[in-house]
Amino acid sequence: MALRPFRWLPHDGGRHAVDVDLVAHDRATTLCGEELVIPAAPATKREWCWPTCAECDAAWRAVEGISPFPRQRSGFRCARSTTLQHQV
Repeated sequence: MALRPFRWLPHDGGRHAVDVDLVAHDRATTLCGEELVIPAAPATKREWCWPTCAECDAAWRAVEGISPFPRQRSGFRCARSTTLQHQV
């Protein structure tokens, strides 16, 4: 068993928490209740920049005994690539 019971996985525009022991093609339910199939391909850099699901984050923090996030979340921001900056 892993040290932590959950891992993060990009899905449907957000990063969600799923059981750490799941592998590719397993059916899963995220901590917020989304049903999905664990993908075989690794997530892209862009997908890792999706915002963290607030419900998964709150549930994860409760299980880990971590205080709730102290401020309202606007989502995680990654630096935009040079290509995207030139398109704006």
